[in-house]
Amino acid sequence: MLFRTLHRLGVPSDLAYGAGVLSILGSIVAWAMRNEKDVAHAERLGIFVGLWAPTFMIIGSGLQQQETQHGMANRPLESATQSVEGLAERGRQRVEAIRP
Repeated sequence: MLFRTLHRLGVPSDLAYGAGVLSILGSIVAWAMRNEKDVAHAERLGIFVGLWAPTFMIIGSGLQQQETQHGMANRPLESATQSVEGLAERGRQRVEAIRP
């Protein structure tokens, strides 16, 4: 139900995957920016932020399944994705044509 709702709202799976990666990076930054006075707080904050990453990755996976089954809900995003896929395919064809 959550995945269907997010899909209907036009949330792409890449956004959830990106949030997961940012959570991991944010965790590292929170841990690295600790000071000597309050080391424990910075470590707990880093762990807390890092625990969001699996949730975002699971949401991204569910959204990706919805996109695979039903297509992308956001039409402009879908057309942009198709354009990029077309460019990639033409690039692959050119490389194959050049290879001996």
